[in-house]
Amino acid sequence: MEQFKSCGLAVPAGIGTPEQALSEYEFRLLRDHIHEYCGIFFDDGKLTSLASKLSFRMRLLDIRSYGEYYAHLKYTPRYKEEMEDLIPHLTNNETYFFREMNQLGFFVGELAGRIKAEKAARGDRRLRILSCGCSSGEEAFTLAILLEEAGHYLRDWEVEITGIDIDRKVLERAAAGSYNSYSLRATDRSMIDRYFDKDGERYVLKPRIRERVAFRRGNLLEPASLSGLKGVDAIFCRNVFIYFSDDAIRRIAENFHGALSDDGYLMLGHSESLTRVTDIFYPRRFPGVIVYAKKES
Repeated sequence: MEQFKSCGLAVPAGIGTPEQALSEYEFRLLRDHIHEYCGIFFDDGKLTSLASKLSFRMRLLDIRSYGEYYAHLKYTPRYKEEMEDLIPHLTNNETYFFREMNQLGFFVGELAGRIKAEKAARGDRRLRILSCGCSSGEEAFTLAILLEEAGHYLRDWEVEITGIDIDRKVLERAAAGSYNSYSLRATDRSMIDRYFDKDGERYVLKPRIRERVAFRRGNLLEPASLSGLKGVDAIFCRNVFIYFSDDAIRRIAENFHGALSDDGYLMLGHSESLTRVTDIFYPRRFPGVIVYAKKES
């Protein structure tokens, strides 16, 4: 409780002692603070889940009550760093190469060609792709591999793939391009042999693939995180919105709308939808695949 006292604040009634579980009051304080910072939202039925996710960081910091941890998140000079350390424990960073291939295959085999034809007619030979919530980079590198397989790097085309995530630690792993066999569980052996070098128990991407993807840290709620990324042709934000509130999704969709070209596409996970949240995008349905396009004014 010293964090409250050092800030000249009275300790709110109901803030727990080390012997207490997460109270409803503490839950709302922590839940709302996390939501305000990054958009991740825990509804009223997720008290136990949030308590479990916070406990790891609390043990590392030797903080023994949830109220004390709230004060640490909100008032200490290092609060931003602690939020960044906490976020990986709030979501499931489950990702692997060639995940949800229906959509990836459709983009590389159909949409990328359409986009390139339209751009080439205007004298523009640059294809720009974002992988948002990219985690340790498997999706972004999968796109680089598939685009090479389909020949999209040929004939003087400049292909830019950028991965964005709020978590610095996963971005460091992404930049290294080194993976275990679990990340490659859906990858054909022939593709592993072509695009990876074996290093002990690890698989390291060939340099030409690593060099085709850039990574940057960003909070998708903040427009500044997409600065310099105007006229993007495709945004992949798959299995990310499942953690966010409708309000956060709406704000992120607005940021995507500003970054995406008028003819660009937004790809979400198979269980995600924008239709009940915002009307600035509309779904385009293709066999087995739904993508989103900007709504015509």
